[in-house]
Amino acid sequence: MKISGKVNGSEEWVIITGDMVFTELNEFLKEYCVNPGGIFILVDENTKQYCLPILLSDSSCLEYAVILETKSGERNKNQETLLFLWNRMIEKRADRHSLLINLGGGVLSDLGGFLASTFKRGISFINVPTTLMAQADAAIGGKTGINLGNIKNQIGTFHSPIAVFIYPGFLKTLPYQEVKSGFAEIIKTGLIADKALWERTMAINLTGNFIDLQGDNFLEDLINQSVRIKNDIVQKDFYEENERKKLNFGHTFGHALESLSMKKPGNELSHGNAVALGIIPASYLSFRYSGLPREEMQSIISMILGNYNYFPIGNGNEEEMVELMIQDKKNISGEIYFVLLEKIGKAIINQQLSRSQIMEAISFYQQLKF
Repeated sequence: MKISGKVNGSEEWVIITGDMVFTELNEFLKEYCVNPGGIFILVDENTKQYCLPILLSDSSCLEYAVILETKSGERNKNQETLLFLWNRMIEKRADRHSLLINLGGGVLSDLGGFLASTFKRGISFINVPTTLMAQADAAIGGKTGINLGNIKNQIGTFHSPIAVFIYPGFLKTLPYQEVKSGFAEIIKTGLIADKALWERTMAINLTGNFIDLQGDNFLEDLINQSVRIKNDIVQKDFYEENERKKLNFGHTFGHALESLSMKKPGNELSHGNAVALGIIPASYLSFRYSGLPREEMQSIISMILGNYNYFPIGNGNEEEMVELMIQDKKNISGEIYFVLLEKIGKAIINQQLSRSQIMEAISFYQQLKF
């Protein structure tokens, strides 16, 4: 698959998926191979071991690229890591004509995109996502950022990659739980925009190795559909003023759960698991206040609880959850706004809810039986 996008005649990008992406990448990189500013590749310890050799062996243009390495994990998506990488690029004489290639998952796509958007007031970058989370969602659309303490994505920019090259073969390098985590974003995409996509996800038992059971093209097809949907939304609303907010369904609660879990070393939720769990209270609120049919709410919750690990919100943590949700970037003047569903496949934005309504959803989540 090859699709392109443009915003206001300035921000332009191309997204390419499939087994032949490295051929396309080599062609794309020709002008940068002779660029005195050089090419930089950002990796973490995992992508350096498992993915970088594949990239280098299939992309002759990258023989002299400078490798920038950071530690994996949400805890390292912070200002200290960013400062280290800025200094490394200065040491290696990067300039405004340099190109950064982000080879990694969602954390690295966010971090690397922000690095590129701020270095020398902005340099070009390419995303080569290596996880399902990044391939289906995080690497697309140009939202970049870092965390501030335990609060997710508080500092960031809108700065689109000039290209995204998605090689599904990288998914074979991942632990199964990492793939399942990324699948939450595909579930979300179906719920907000494509009932047929949701129904495909509903038919999958994520507790087994669904990749092996479904065949080689199974995930690539789902990735392509998710990418098409997100690319279409991003072109309409690059700066997240309206339509793009739909992509945050489940994230208001999910980010709060993720932040809460980060205070318990060893029990941190993956981003995908947190988003999946965040869909539960969002679906409950959709049932109570935006018309989502009860049977659709029940099917959503059953699917999530049947496939993702539950993270308890302990008694006494309710107010902390609300305070974490207040930090969500969609909120205005301390008022919390949600993305809700009218029905599966149709989301609505800017739904302002009271503290008591949010507490009602938290209570519903706390009382779920297993």
